[in-house]
Amino acid sequence: MGGVGGLPGGTGGAGGGSTNCVGKAISFNANIPGGADPAKARVEITFAAGSTDLPLGNSNRTIEFWAYMLTSSWMANGNTTFFYGPYPSARTADGFGLDFGSNMGNIGTIDPFTNNIFDNDNQPSGVTTTTPQWVHFAMTWDGSAVRAFVNGIEKSTKMSAVAQKTLMTGLSVLTIGGYPGEGAYFNGYVDEFRIWNVARTATEIMSTMNHTLVGNEAGLTGYWKFDEGMGTTAADAVTTAGHTGHPGTLMATSAANNPTWVAGAPLTCP
Repeated sequence: MGGVGGLPGGTGGAGGGSTNCVGKAISFNANIPGGADPAKARVEITFAAGSTDLPLGNSNRTIEFWAYMLTSSWMANGNTTFFYGPYPSARTADGFGLDFGSNMGNIGTIDPFTNNIFDNDNQPSGVTTTTPQWVHFAMTWDGSAVRAFVNGIEKSTKMSAVAQKTLMTGLSVLTIGGYPGEGAYFNGYVDEFRIWNVARTATEIMSTMNHTLVGNEAGLTGYWKFDEGMGTTAADAVTTAGHTGHPGTLMATSAANNPTWVAGAPLTCP
C-alpha cells in the first residue's frame, strides 16, 4: 500500500467535492548516510515541567503526522522523524520516537522505539521506496503495547517480554525531524503533527488523518499545522479553552540550514 501519491501540494487527498486545504509543510535538509547530519535541521518544542500536554511516564498517547518520503528518507537508523525523552538514555523505555530500518526489497520498514523493551525494528511499512510520496505515520501506547500505523493500518505491535511492562518516558524537548542523542535527522517533509493523550485506534486515526482539525477535538494536546510559510516559529493550533500553546522553533546548526517552508500534504478541510 502506498501513501498519497503525486508531487507535494497535489490534490490527491481531496474527494467527494470537499474543499482542498493544502497549506504548508516543513522541509528538512539533506541527511548524510550514517546519521551524522551536520545541519541538524529540526523543530524543537518545549513543554514546561508539570505540563500534561506531552504524554510522559506510562500515560496513554498517540503521535501522528504526515511525512513526504523521498527515496533517501528510508534510511536505516539515520532518519528519525520525531523523538522525546532523555539522552543519554537509561535504556529503560525512557524515550519515544520513530525511525526506519533496512529496506525489504523496495518496501520501506519502520522502527518504532522507546529505547529498549518496546523497540520493534524492521517492521514492513507496505510503502514502496522507489516513488516519493506522502505517507501518514502514527505511534501509540495503550498501557500494554506500542503500536505503529502506516496510512492508518497497524504495522507494528510490541508488548514487553521482560518484567518491566510499562513505559518510563522522561521529560525533554520534543524534536520533530530528528533524534539529537544519536545525531539522526530526517530528510523529508513533515506536516500536520499531532499529539493526543489517548491511544487512538486505527479507525479513529483513519477518520481524521486526511483532513485538518478544528483544534478542540477531545484528547488533542498538541497540533502543529506548519502553515505559517515564513519565519522560524510554528504555532500550536490547539483551540481548546484554557490550553497553553507550545510553539515550535525551526532551528539548525546555522540559520542557513534551518528547515524551510514547502507545499503541504494534500488534505481536505474538516
